[in-house]
Amino acid sequence: AVVSTQSTGGQETLDEEAAKNLLLEFIDFIKRHKVVQLEDLGAHFNLKIHEVVERIESLQEEGTINGVIDDRGKFIYISEEELKSVAKFIEQNGRVSISDIATASNRLINLEPLET
Repeated sequence: AVVSTQSTGGQETLDEEAAKNLLLEFIDFIKRHKVVQLEDLGAHFNLKIHEVVERIESLQEEGTINGVIDDRGKFIYISEEELKSVAKFIEQNGRVSISDIATASNRLINLEPLET
């Protein structure tokens, strides 16, 4: 007879490590692509759309990533430097409208994917 022993403690560590690596890969994917379709992100990481949204919202609450989910199902990643440049624009111009910010954002926020 073959006897099999399995240490559950070690397996949990592996699963935790794998989950952590997957989360880091998720974050890196968003940062590299800058603008991602939620559907594509879900397909890439085998997640449902609502899971992708929950994960993004959780990461934003933690301050790990910044960005916006638009009405067409895209997440637009905004780096810390880009946020600071938008804040600086608002400080320099005083009272500004949403359209002023939107126009300036086109200059201040890069939407092109990062070279890999």
